[in-house]
Formats: sequence, C-alpha cells, structure tokens
Amino acid sequence: MPVIENFEIKANPVQFMEADDQKTGYEDSKVIIIPAGLENTTSYMQGTKKGPAAIIEASTQVELYDEELKFEPIQMGIFTLEELPLEGKSQEDSLDLIQSAFKKVYDDGKFAVTLGGEHSVTIPLIRDLKERYPDLVVLSFDAHGDLRITYHGELSHACVMRRISDMEVPVYVVGVRSISPEEVQYVAGNPKTGILYDYERSEKAFDVQELLKWGKHVYVTVDLDAFDPAEMPAVGTPEPGGLRWREFFSIFKQVAEQTEVVGLDIMELCPMPGQERADFYAAKLIYKMLGFLRRAGQL
Repeated sequence: MPVIENFEIKANPVQFMEADDQKTGYEDSKVIIIPAGLENTTSYMQGTKKGPAAIIEASTQVELYDEELKFEPIQMGIFTLEELPLEGKSQEDSLDLIQSAFKKVYDDGKFAVTLGGEHSVTIPLIRDLKERYPDLVVLSFDAHGDLRITYHGELSHACVMRRISDMEVPVYVVGVRSISPEEVQYVAGNPKTGILYDYERSEKAFDVQELLKWGKHVYVTVDLDAFDPAEMPAVGTPEPGGLRWREFFSIFKQVAEQTEVVGLDIMELCPMPGQERADFYAAKLIYKMLGFLRRAGQL
C-alpha cells in the first residue's frame, strides 16, 4: 500500500501521561505519540506488539512534575494517536502505514515519539525524515549492531541500521555487546557508521562530536535492550551488561543541548507478567527525554 497522503487522526482511548487537568487535543499539542506495535520479524521472545499499549498504560502512573527539571513536561501538550492497525498486514504495507502517520504528524509541524513494536518500525520514519533533513544522523541505543544484510533469510529487525545506512544516512550505535563478524567488517569499511561498544564505555566516553561531524539534525532511536537487563528486563533479546539510567541521560543531555533532535522512538519493549516495572521505566524514560528537549529549547 502506498503512503496515505491524508492520514486520519484518531485519539487513543488512553492518552500518554493521562491527566484530566492537562489534556490537549491534537491541534494544541506539540508532541504526538504514535503507537506502532509491529511484530512480524521478531527472532526470540514474542510480545513487542503489546509494547506501545503497555507503555501508554504505565505512563498514567508517572508523576507529571520532574524534580530534576523542575517543571511539568506535559505542559508542552502531548497527544496520543490511536494504535495503528498493523495486525495481519505484510511487512511493507505495515511500514507504509507507519510512514503515513509519521508524515501527517510532521507535515502538521508536530514532534513525533513513535512506540514499537519491533525495531523495523524505525525504517519508514527515517525514510521520511531524510527527505526533510539532508544532514540527518541516526543515533541508536542498542545492545545489537542491527547492521546485517539479512537475518534468517529476511530483512528483519536485526537489519534496521543496515537499511538506514543503505539510505546514505549516517548511523552511530551506542551500547553494542552482541555483533557478527559481517557487521564489524561493514563498520570498518563504512566511514559514516560508528559504534561505541559497551565494553569501551569505562574508558571511552560518548562524544557528541561523533554525530556533529556528519550533521546537526539527529534522530534518536532507543531499543530498550540497550539497558542493563537488571533495570530493563522486559525485552525480546536481552544481553548481559548495558546502560544504566543515569549513564543514558548523561549522553542524551549532550545530544539535547548540542544537536537538533528531530524525532524519537522507543522500541522492543516486550511486556512480561510480574515485570510491569519495565513498562513504567519505558514510560518515564520517554517523558524525561521530552523534558530535556524542552529544557534545551527544542520543544
């Protein structure tokens, strides 16, 4: 299916950070949440299609006031779209529908936060943004390189950064601790692809100049398996080690203050019974990221 030019805006019955005294409609909101629970190519544990709904539901329990930022980020206006109807659609039709929603949001001058779903969801978002920002750079937080040509014979979530790189968009991945020889070889031969491995972080700090050498406009994608599973247990492909909350925000604050962030996504939450803390973690992560962007004057 082609990208829908006149995508219809519908409200989610549960709004992200639901608050009766802070509700805004689509027109009056700066930030739009796009729930895209795509799950066609997951390779280990199933359940990422339930991630967006779990995040939105958990967000209703997050305190609106941020004690570090000293304001309520929700005051910028946050509106949540109805879950995209992806069930039963092919991968390409699903990606086109996701791009349709994203395009509508950006054509209307809004800032999108997309909730996955498998990491393939990021592909149509970059497909749209690279036409808007010729100097676009993708900053990915991920336990995996996601730079394979194919995985198990298909273009899966394990190939998302390779497909973005093939669009001639620079990619920088932070937190990698699982990667194949073919991906290592690809990075070595591609000057517009970089990795900060998890094992390096004790000696090599993140440097925002690694992004700025390629461009000012940065898209941030977070695969939740980038985090230490002790903090974020509910992911489909967990790996030992990884980022902690404060480590992540020490990086994100640099990005918010020194680049122009043009979009965010949170991918691969795999809700698990008894691990609802992970849903809450993801919801508060998004809210705090938006808060730092607001403080930096970007929203």
